Amino acid sequence: MTQTYSITGIMCKGCASHVKEQIEKHPDVTLVDVSPTTMNILRKPKEAVISMNQHIPIAELQLFLDKDSEYSGRYSISQANH
Repeated sequence: MTQTYSITGIMCKGCASHVKEQIEKHPDVTLVDVSPTTMNILRKPKEAVISMNQHIPIAELQLFLDKDSEYSGRYSISQANH
C-alpha cells in the first residue's frame, strides 16, 4: 500500500534525505520518496510518498522520525490533504 503524507520541517535536500533514512528504518516500510518532484520548494509542508507492507499509524511513523535525538522534534508528519 502507498500513502502520501505531509512533513513539516524539511528545509533542504539534506533534511529530505534524513527524513527518508529515518522512515526507511521501519520494518514495514518498503520505499520512501521525498524527491524534488514531491518537494516543491514553495510548498510547506513537503510531501513524502511512503510504500508499506501494511498500514502504519502516523504516531508510529513520527516515532521513527524522532529516533535520532539530534533531530527529535524537528520534523512532523501528518496525512496529506489532497
